[in-house]
Amino acid sequence: MTQISSDEDVARQIIGIFSRNRIPSGGVLRRNYFMEVRDGDFQRGINKAVENNWIKIKPRDRYKYELTDAGFVAI
Repeated sequence: MTQISSDEDVARQIIGIFSRNRIPSGGVLRRNYFMEVRDGDFQRGINKAVENNWIKIKPRDRYKYELTDAGFVAI
């Protein structure tokens, strides 16, 4: 049986991708960098990362995600 990841775990996967791509605080990644996160978990992870103030969604392009200072520290 497949184990379902918690929202916190998926949010940490999201910010881990910023780390693997060596993105500094304030850096931006587009949606296509997050293909390794399961589609069913992706939106939950993004929502939790935004709630934790780890990332911000760019206001004019919802497919760009910016790493915040808090997210950089959480990595």
